[in-house]
Amino acid sequence: MSKSKKGLLSKRVTRAIMEYELINKNDRVLIALSGGKDSLLLCWLLSRMSRSFPIPFTVHALHVSSEVHPPPLAPALTSLMEEWGIPYTILTRELKSHLRHGQDFNCFLCARKRREALLTFAQENQYETIALGHHMDDLLQTLLMNMTWQGELAAMPPRLDYTVKLKMIRPLCLIQEHHIKDFVCEMEWKIPAKHCPYEGQTRRKEAAALVEMMSQGKDSLKYNIYKSLGNIKTDLLPGSII
Repeated sequence: MSKSKKGLLSKRVTRAIMEYELINKNDRVLIALSGGKDSLLLCWLLSRMSRSFPIPFTVHALHVSSEVHPPPLAPALTSLMEEWGIPYTILTRELKSHLRHGQDFNCFLCARKRREALLTFAQENQYETIALGHHMDDLLQTLLMNMTWQGELAAMPPRLDYTVKLKMIRPLCLIQEHHIKDFVCEMEWKIPAKHCPYEGQTRRKEAAALVEMMSQGKDSLKYNIYKSLGNIKTDLLPGSII
């Protein structure tokens, strides 16, 4: 394993935690573990950081298993969490059981049902923080999707105070996707591939291609797009259009 890669990822997660005040003292952090590369890296990093970080916190991983996941996924995640020494819970939910008559199942409904299960578990078990595995590319794609489809300037914030007692955080917000892919590939974590039959060609894929075109594949340009979200010149923007 490359020490430089591990150092880069740890440094950027630490920076995100400190700059955006993602974790408070003695927080109980619930990590959303989908089984994809992003959530695996998030679990691996936060669990190690929790042992020596200046701000004390604990972690617990939650995986919502369902009929749309490959059967070997939950056992593989169980094995990995035990190997890493991370407390975990596997919830089994029927995601299609609440569909209305004639309603088609899709990515949006799947994500919403899994998010509902995550929130319910967090609130019932008094977790102060939910950690999600969204990286910088996810945030930029959401920005472009909101601009083009909703006509609004909005992305996914590194920290969202969901209620007075519960916040959602995105510690990977300063990390670009290709760094995650390279690291996870090098680590060779044995997790079944998730070939979702409902994925298809989505707006997010279109936005991802647009982000790559705008940044010309350069990390610095992509970072500048992200940086612009916190460097808004309101006096140089038009007012609202009625």
